[in-house]
Amino acid sequence: MHIGIGVWAFVVYIAFVIIWNVAVKRHIAEAMAIGLLIAAAFNGANAPMAFVRGLVGAMQSDIILAIMLFLIMSTIMSKTGIFQRLVNILNSILGRVRGGPAYVSSCASALFGLASGSGTGNAATVGTITVPWLVQTGWPKETAAVMNSGNAGLGICLPASSSMLLMLGSATVAQYVTASSLYIPLLCGGLWCLLYRMILVRYYVWKYKIPALPSDQIDSLKTSLKHGGSSLLLLLGILVPLSLIIGPLSGALKAAESFGETGAGAINIIIWVPVLITLICLIEGRSMLPKSLPQWKELLLSVQKTCVASGAAGIFALAGSVALTSAGFGDDLQVLLESLNMPPILMVLAVGVIVVLVAGPLSATAATVGLGPVAFAAMVGVGVSPIAAVVAFLVFVSTEGASPPSAAPIFISCGIAEVEDVSVTFKPMILHYVIPTVIIASLIAMGILPLING
Repeated sequence: MHIGIGVWAFVVYIAFVIIWNVAVKRHIAEAMAIGLLIAAAFNGANAPMAFVRGLVGAMQSDIILAIMLFLIMSTIMSKTGIFQRLVNILNSILGRVRGGPAYVSSCASALFGLASGSGTGNAATVGTITVPWLVQTGWPKETAAVMNSGNAGLGICLPASSSMLLMLGSATVAQYVTASSLYIPLLCGGLWCLLYRMILVRYYVWKYKIPALPSDQIDSLKTSLKHGGSSLLLLLGILVPLSLIIGPLSGALKAAESFGETGAGAINIIIWVPVLITLICLIEGRSMLPKSLPQWKELLLSVQKTCVASGAAGIFALAGSVALTSAGFGDDLQVLLESLNMPPILMVLAVGVIVVLVAGPLSATAATVGLGPVAFAAMVGVGVSPIAAVVAFLVFVSTEGASPPSAAPIFISCGIAEVEDVSVTFKPMILHYVIPTVIIASLIAMGILPLING
């Protein structure tokens, strides 16, 4: 069995980052920076170009800009007190339920994921509301970031996600599976994943002893709306960009000659959400803002440390992914997967592990395009039914937001939660989200977790 240089590059890269951060106990940004050098080195004579191309590509990425914007947004939200007023309203509705915000977070991620098709956009948009709410109601901020990242890919394993459409667009898959035959089974697969997350929330509630809020700390809905109803304007920062990319307004814009598909496609929700929410906070909470230039300087410097830590780690992580792709990681991995000859359960697990490793540094979309048909053929080849193979693959690839160390939703979530050391989320991400999701997908493929056929 031949293992290409791109696969070895990835193995060495991941091993070094983990050892340098966990065993040597150096900062994750430093581990990622050296990891980038290692990934670039596997490009041979093109190493300098791979290094530069990776850095330039990362620094031009919308994701890095989004991380910075969300950090600034969080600071402004905290300073103006708008989110505390919104939390009071939300607690009036769900404050008497232990862990209520976490259940809302899981369900909201599933629903928004269907609309956005992006784990990063999901983590950013849902996390804007739910992560600070979780922290305000007693959850550890690291756990809030973990849950938000772990939920980010939920929409991918529910119909009709962009990854589902990409799979159906493949000639290899299309001859066996249609949209109508896949819809209900994929819905079942997604609900298995959502059910697991609900059970996990219940475990977290027990582990961290999350209480329901005392009745004397919960205002009536009428009272909370009277004192903080204007904070609901914050939701416009999400609803306005969302209406421009899905729904009737989006359809009208795409049909308009002066706007069209190109204009609609240029609307980036992970940029516009923090920009609009920041503007709303500045207007709604203007009375609580600094009154002088030195006070503004102090406010912006307060987020500097987190910005530097999260931003640097994010840049080096994305740059490393670019360098690995240049080294032939995707192509070599596809060749390796095609050459495997294993019993059904081992083949399914091998496919799952490989898909998870690819989806983290790349994305669900890129992993589906590059590996979807090959993974489908490998599973069907060992006896997995075609529909179960598609569902299992989409559940595997839904780990894109929870796969350390390079998944963008991790950095977005830690930025919103103000977690400076991103690496503290890695272990719970793997143990509580990545591994269970691989197990769920494998059980679906083997027919142990049933799917209802449409």
